[in-house]
Amino acid sequence: MQIITAPSKTQQFNGRELKEYTCPETLSLSEEIVEILRGLTQDELASLMKTSDRLTESTRQRLDSFCTPFTLDNAKQALFTFQGDAYGAIQSTSYSLDELHRAQKHINILSGLYGLLRPLDLMQPYRLEMATRLAVREHKNLYALWKDTVTALINTRLRKSQQAVLINLASEEYAKVIDKKRLEAEMITIIFQQEKSGRSRSIPIYSKRARGRMIDYFITQNVARAEDLKDFAMDGYSFIAEKSSADSWLFLTKKT
Repeated sequence: MQIITAPSKTQQFNGRELKEYTCPETLSLSEEIVEILRGLTQDELASLMKTSDRLTESTRQRLDSFCTPFTLDNAKQALFTFQGDAYGAIQSTSYSLDELHRAQKHINILSGLYGLLRPLDLMQPYRLEMATRLAVREHKNLYALWKDTVTALINTRLRKSQQAVLINLASEEYAKVIDKKRLEAEMITIIFQQEKSGRSRSIPIYSKRARGRMIDYFITQNVARAEDLKDFAMDGYSFIAEKSSADSWLFLTKKT
């Protein structure tokens, strides 16, 4: 079993210290992307990323600072770097080495710049969403650029897994980079909804947090089979069989 999740815009580089690390498997392509972005004017960069002057300047500084090779002096493990609602629910600072190795083996973080990151892959700060319309080589956007590569990497990891199933805990924006036709396993999308005043819907902040909770549950509870995820009950969530299908599982909680 493999799990995909999305990155976060919020990143920090002063978290947990760990000497063990790996490097992104497609870093040379990331370097190409950075060089293209460096060649844009400030106005072009702002227009491409739809960012304010302040965020555009921050992005420019990150591009200027980007350098390889990645080391513990200039980069940080991805799982300790990403913050935000989902990653705040993943208790990575307290994970044992065995739990970190489990995360490394099963968790895949989709990324506009790095394509696919394993939890212990080093990364440098960046801002580049997968939906950004950046042309690279013959590819008109990042989806076209990463689709084959990311799907191939996922397939390689699925072949090494005991169960050939991909659990989708990513946002729709990021999950679209997976080529389902070439995927060598079934993909199950997890949907979280919150019920309030008799109405059920997905509220982004709660759903992001729930995705992180499920990843944490998978890692700490040593979940072995996809079916076992149906027992997930953190924050009052429960699996709703009658509203689920083979490739879409609904979890519902009540909010007051």
